[in-house]
Amino acid sequence: MHRKKVALYVVFALCIFTLCLFIVPSGSRIDPGLKNSQKQLKDYMKSNHINGVMLVSGKDGKPIVIQNNETSSKNDIVNANQLFPTASLQKIMTGTAIYNLQQKGQLNWNTPLSKYYPQVSGSSDITIRELMNHTSGLINNARPSEPLKNQEEQIAYMLKYMQNDHLHTWDYQDVDYELLAAIISKESGVSYNSYIQKNFAKPLKLSQIKDYSEVKQNEVPQPMSSNVGWHKVVVTTSSDFGAGNLFISPNDYWKFVYNKVLKDPKMINEYAHQARRQAVAYYGGVYFKGDVIRAEGSIPGYNSCFVANYKTKEMLMLFSNNINYLTLKKASDYLLHHYMGEGFGL
Repeated sequence: MHRKKVALYVVFALCIFTLCLFIVPSGSRIDPGLKNSQKQLKDYMKSNHINGVMLVSGKDGKPIVIQNNETSSKNDIVNANQLFPTASLQKIMTGTAIYNLQQKGQLNWNTPLSKYYPQVSGSSDITIRELMNHTSGLINNARPSEPLKNQEEQIAYMLKYMQNDHLHTWDYQDVDYELLAAIISKESGVSYNSYIQKNFAKPLKLSQIKDYSEVKQNEVPQPMSSNVGWHKVVVTTSSDFGAGNLFISPNDYWKFVYNKVLKDPKMINEYAHQARRQAVAYYGGVYFKGDVIRAEGSIPGYNSCFVANYKTKEMLMLFSNNINYLTLKKASDYLLHHYMGEGFGL
């Protein structure tokens, strides 16, 4: 009788264990494309007091906009069709432009920086590949006191304050993409901004994309942080040439990533191949983990990110003007784990 009871308990325990394998805990992975996912994402924004918008995959690659307002001030509300600072989300645009030049044979991953800027210390030992994956050894964290006026001033300022630690180890530096933007201009024979307009904005019909010098304050949701003024925003974006000098609407940024990145498997597979060779899986402006890419953008007063599966083309973006970088990282990791089913922090 005792043996029968023990056997019964064992069978019961195995049944419970098997059942648990098929039960998805509350708050786990959000199923992309389901209406319920929109409510979960909206609830996440509310519970974390995020003022901004999320864009999530809808039908035919078009985004569904999820908005959460933590303010009643119209000037502070983030809209999907309103200009927003790209910050480091711009790096994938610069990376894509470099890829286009590579495909045309104008440069390759091993092309040395010395071909374009021999005056840079150690430039003969720095390649396009190292600029694309942040292993160049170059450093520049300087900020001007006043906004830089044009591309010539931006490049001159970058070169003046650039340093080289000659380590060639991973170091996330905007200067890598500032140099790539300058190289794009040299190879194309037009300004970096003109190249972006001609090759990306016009073909994709991006109507809301401007250089910082063209943007008026009232065209952008104002930062909700009391210690961030418009002057600081313009100074920062003016010195992030190729790595944050552009403003773009969330909807237009979605169009760019979906059509120029996710729809170009040759490029993204090449980036993934290059990223796998590095200590940090990053290339061309995005991090890689499995089939998922992600990027984050942050300047004073504004934070944004996106995650996307480049095989399924599922994507989610977040744009906010009231959170700090730590909250952005938390949100980015949440979206990776709960929306994409991937969890990694860098």
